[in-house]
Amino acid sequence: MRWVGIMWLHKLLRSNPAKWPTGRSIRMAIGVGTPLAVGILSGQMLFCLWVTLGVMMQSAGEGPGSYRSLFNRLLIVAPIGALGYFAGHLWALPYPLALAIGALLSFVAGILNSYGPAYSKGTLQALIGGTVAFGLAPDIHNVIPYWQVAALYLVGAAFYALLLGVEALIDRRRPQRQLLADYLMTLAQLASSCAKANDHSSRRLREQSRQAVIDQYEVLYTVLIDSRYAHSQSNQHHTAILQAGDGVFSAILAHHDASLLLANAHWLQQLSYAVRHKHALPSLPSNLAPNNRLVSRVNLLAASIELLDVTNAKTARSHDQRWNISALISTLWMNRYLKLSHLIVGPEVLKTAAKLSLCMTIAYSMKYWVQDDHWYWIPLTVALVMKPELGSVFVRAVLRIIGTAIGVLIGSAILILVPKGIGLLAILIALAACMPWAVLRSYALQSILLTPLVLILIDLTSPGMVNINYAGQRLIDTAIGGTIVLIFGYFIWSRSHERQLASSYQVAMQALADYLRGVCEPAATTLPSLRRDVYRQLSNLRSQLQKQLSEPPPASREATKWFPIIMAAERLADRVTIYADNWSTDDPLPQAGEVEALAQQMQSLMAGNVPLTAVLRPETVWQETVPDTEKPSQDDFLAEITSELMLLARLLHATTPRR
Repeated sequence: MRWVGIMWLHKLLRSNPAKWPTGRSIRMAIGVGTPLAVGILSGQMLFCLWVTLGVMMQSAGEGPGSYRSLFNRLLIVAPIGALGYFAGHLWALPYPLALAIGALLSFVAGILNSYGPAYSKGTLQALIGGTVAFGLAPDIHNVIPYWQVAALYLVGAAFYALLLGVEALIDRRRPQRQLLADYLMTLAQLASSCAKANDHSSRRLREQSRQAVIDQYEVLYTVLIDSRYAHSQSNQHHTAILQAGDGVFSAILAHHDASLLLANAHWLQQLSYAVRHKHALPSLPSNLAPNNRLVSRVNLLAASIELLDVTNAKTARSHDQRWNISALISTLWMNRYLKLSHLIVGPEVLKTAAKLSLCMTIAYSMKYWVQDDHWYWIPLTVALVMKPELGSVFVRAVLRIIGTAIGVLIGSAILILVPKGIGLLAILIALAACMPWAVLRSYALQSILLTPLVLILIDLTSPGMVNINYAGQRLIDTAIGGTIVLIFGYFIWSRSHERQLASSYQVAMQALADYLRGVCEPAATTLPSLRRDVYRQLSNLRSQLQKQLSEPPPASREATKWFPIIMAAERLADRVTIYADNWSTDDPLPQAGEVEALAQQMQSLMAGNVPLTAVLRPETVWQETVPDTEKPSQDDFLAEITSELMLLARLLHATTPRR
């Protein structure tokens, strides 16, 4: 039992590999340090505090994307975040009435949160701003009107945009280039893993490499493909790169020559390095035959990248590449527009919004019992943790408490040892520079760094020359807020992880059935999109399982049971991909009736309705093998699919609860 607890804690504290985001780190340091330095020199720290918060909010919420998409997102996020500061007016109302209005606003924020990443970030910033304005209202309502607070916050957002614009002028296509280099490196790692021996560790490495390629492809696809400019020349080249990369992915899975795979892996690594550092792309290595399918596809990918570079150089100053005022206004209008169908939300969204509203109301009610000056840290903790789209609420609450406890020790030591002044400001700037990296690594590390940063920020903005340490209050209030989330946002609600997993699995199997049908159709033109869809669905399902592994039972037990099922479904998808890549126009297609029967079996394989005797050919015995990369006949291919379906049926049958 003790060992199980240690393993669970290890999974809970596991961090993600992340490179240092140099650009974001520099912008965060300048964006936070400059307003505070101005405040210290001018003696107007209160006014500069709101500007600093505006920069911090935008920098912390920055995700992957092109500079254009980041500016577009800012046009949505910043105005929504600024509206939150007007919640300070609720302080003048009777507290029960203010609680009721706050509950309603939190519920609305929970619904808006589901409209997309930009609205999710905007509502989070609005909740944070509203909480801070309401909590500080007794101290600031006679000093500065709330509309000025909102305006200063927007000034901070504008300063962030200025820093982002300067970075964009230096290297406008840097985000796309870095993501493309990362994608090429994951392809190289996949080719290298497929060249290894067929043992358990090699299969595990191959699965991890394949998952990395799929995840990186999705990020790259989101950044490169901009539907608003779908007919632009650059977007056509982006599409060509994505299609070429998809072809390389399927060719790697379909090849079995270890030396050839390793040679192409080395070539892909060279391409990745050249793209990342803006060097000339390496030509076809002399030891590779250009008529080989994998080699020709890597060569096509390199040619597509080179053509994009040439096109960008020629059109750098063309009209469709400029970021002029009219383009920004047009983008703002298009991003504001939401179809009525997008505004309609389902019961899960309403349930999530109700959880947020309940937890925020209880957190604000703590003012009746918690009398310290910074009681508003309790609802602030709830607002930061109750983001299910960013991960498990349970995990975020626990990591928030653990991270704050460690951060309090660090912050207290700094405030004890370093006197108020330039030295403390320098430490704050250093912590701010580390924040973008911490966000990428783990939520616990983010909380560890954020806690001393906030403590120092409060100390610098407080009058007097003596350090004021609120570390104890910070820890207690965070623990109270985290406990509220755990009880009222997690434990009291019936959890339907099994039903959610089954639903996601059904969507993935529907995509896989459509992929099989497409592969076996003559002159199929939608294979790349079908392949992308099925691997994306399986990747989403695997990510869902990863989140549940860190939760307490029964969620973690259910996720453990489902992992073999997902692995079998991924292996089934690989078999279809290998067959599709090896098939040529001279080969006969499988019988349409048999293919349709297999596709329907895929759609019907669900936990709870899987009679083992109904799975196609009962004489088929499944054997654990790696998909054969030799060219299979149509009968062998159908037999392989049947065998994998038999395995899926058995796994699902074993997973189904006995009644």
